[in-house]
Amino acid sequence: MSNDIIYVTGHKHPDSDSICSAITYANLLRKTGQEAIACRQGPLNEETKFILKRFNQENPLLLTDARAMLKDIELDKPTIIRKNETVHHAWHVMLQTQNRSLFVQDDDGKLLGICSTSDLSRVRIYPDTSLRHLISTASLANIARTIGGSIVYEPRNWGCNGAISIITLEGKELSMYDQKDRIVILSSGDEKQKLLIDLGAKCLVITCGQGISPSVLSYAKKKKCAVITTDNDTMNTARVITESYSVEQIMSRDVIRFHDTEYVDDVAVKMMNSRVRSYPVLDENDRIVGAISRYHTRNYKRRKFALVDHSAVNQTINNVSQCEITAIIDHHHIGDITTDKPILYRNMKCGCTCTILAGLYKEYGVEPDRDMSGLLLSAILSDTLNFRSATTTKLDIDTAHELAKRAGIDDIDAYAAEMLGASVALKDSTPEEILNRDIKTYQIGKYTFAIGQTNYNHMEDVQAILPAIKEALKKEQNEKKLDLSVMLFTHVLGHGSLFVYYGPLSYIMKDVIQTQFDRHSGFDPNIISRKQQMMPKLSELIRDI
Repeated sequence: MSNDIIYVTGHKHPDSDSICSAITYANLLRKTGQEAIACRQGPLNEETKFILKRFNQENPLLLTDARAMLKDIELDKPTIIRKNETVHHAWHVMLQTQNRSLFVQDDDGKLLGICSTSDLSRVRIYPDTSLRHLISTASLANIARTIGGSIVYEPRNWGCNGAISIITLEGKELSMYDQKDRIVILSSGDEKQKLLIDLGAKCLVITCGQGISPSVLSYAKKKKCAVITTDNDTMNTARVITESYSVEQIMSRDVIRFHDTEYVDDVAVKMMNSRVRSYPVLDENDRIVGAISRYHTRNYKRRKFALVDHSAVNQTINNVSQCEITAIIDHHHIGDITTDKPILYRNMKCGCTCTILAGLYKEYGVEPDRDMSGLLLSAILSDTLNFRSATTTKLDIDTAHELAKRAGIDDIDAYAAEMLGASVALKDSTPEEILNRDIKTYQIGKYTFAIGQTNYNHMEDVQAILPAIKEALKKEQNEKKLDLSVMLFTHVLGHGSLFVYYGPLSYIMKDVIQTQFDRHSGFDPNIISRKQQMMPKLSELIRDI
C-alpha cells in the first residue's frame, strides 16, 4: 500500500456529518490528484446507513489506530527458495542478494523456515557422521544438479549411506576399502567401475566427460547402482557434491514471522530479543510478501491523516501522535490536537462540517457530482435538524439549497423528514447502542462529563425504553467515573429534547433544562443543539462551582 495515501476520518462514535465529511473530502482529494481513503472509527447509525444507500456509497473503511502497519511501509523484497533446493544452490542465491536470509517455502507457497548464512556455514564444520546423514537425504536429481552432471541411470527407490569415496586406486588395493552403499567418484576404467559395483557402491559419479560403456551400464542396472556423468573434473566434483542435500535439512524451523497487518512499533519491540537480521512478512493467506529488518522499524513514513468534524484528542483516532496530520476541517471548538508543521486548517462557525467542504469544492474548482452533493446536503440537514438547530447559519441554508439542485432533491423538507426519521430506530437497539450512537466527552477544569444525543419521532418510543436507558446510563457513568453523564433524545423536527442524566453534578441540570421529571430526567422544548445551547449553559454552571 502506498505511503502517500491520506486517510480521512471523523470522530469516534460517528454521526452523519462525520461520515459524509470523510467520504466527500476523500473524494475531493482524489479529484485534485491525491490518494485518499475515507474511514470511520465505529459503527454507522441508521440515519447514516440510509444516506449512504440513497447516494450509492459503500461503508467507509473501519480504522481505529493511526499507527503504521507493515503493509504501509517499504519492505525488502523477500528472497524465496523452495524446500527441495540444494545447499549449493542456496549459497549462490545468498551471494547474489543483499538479504542474508532465505525464506524457505513449501509446494503451496507457505513459509517453512529460514536459511541464513549461519545455517549454511555451520554445516561446513559438522562432524563426518552428521555430514553423511545430510548427504544420505540428497536425491539423485539434486546430486546431479549440484555437480553439473546428468543421470544416466537411476534405480527405483534409490538411496545411499551418505559416505563419499574419491577413487584413485586400482585392483586389489581398491578392494581393501569398504565401498558398500557409498557414492564413489572416479574418472574412467571399465574394470574399476565394475569392481566398485561389485563392492556395493550405490552411485558411480564419472567425471571429466568420460562416459560409461554399454556393458558396464548393463551391469550397473543389474546391481541397481546409479550412474551420473559430469564434464567437471574429479576435484571440483568432490568439492561441491557435499552440498547436494536440500535446504529443508538445515533451515531454522522456529521462525519469528510477522503479518502485514501488525503495527510497526509492535514489531520493533518483538525484534529486540532476537539476533535474526531479516524476518519474513506474511499476508492474510500466509504468503510471503516482504522481509523486514530493524532498519525498517526506525526509518519509515508515518501514516497520513486528515481529520474532519473534530479537532480534540479525546475524539480522534487512537495513537494520533504517531501519524502525520495533513488537514483538519471542523465546525466545533478548536481542540487540543497539535502538529509538527503547518497544515490545511479550516474552522468556521456554521452548522455542519459539510458546509465548509462544499466551499472547499468551489475553491478547488471541483463540482461535486450528484452523489457527493447528496452526501453534503444530507449532513447539513442532519446536523442542523433541517435548519431548526440554533447552530444553523445562512451559509448552511444557502449551501443546502444549492446542493439539493445538484443532488436531484426537489423537496428538501420531505427528504429531511424521511432521512431524520431513519435515525429513530429505538426499539431495535440496545440501551448501550443508543447511548453510544453519538457521545462526546468534555473536560472543564477538574470535571469530566459526557453528552450523548440521538433522535426520536414519537415520545412514547422514548418512554418505553426510559427505565432501561436510565440503568445503562447510571452504569456507564459509574464505570467511567464521570462527574456528569447526559443523554439527549431530540425530536427529529426540532421540537425539543428529553434529558436523562447521572453523576455527582446531576443537581446542576435543574438550571439547564426547563422541566424536571425527577432527579435524573427532564425535558426542554427549546434545546436541540448540544454544542450551541447545552454546552454554553453547562460550561458556565460548572465553572462557577
